Amino acid sequence: MITYLAVLKKEINLKKLEVFLKNKGIKLAAHYKTIGVVKLESNISILESEFQEYFISIEEEKDNLTI
Repeated sequence: MITYLAVLKKEINLKKLEVFLKNKGIKLAAHYKTIGVVKLESNISILESEFQEYFISIEEEKDNLTI
């Protein structure tokens, strides 16, 4: 399973987004409200161009996060 992090656009209806993602076979794994980010899980590659209505950007999660 591939994990992605996506930055939400303002004023997005999360319930509508969940239905949209479910229809595409993508799981909404987490919603980080404070920073406006969602974690998505999918067996297929997610293209940013398909989700421009909902997200500012989408990136595959990497294990190199440092603080």
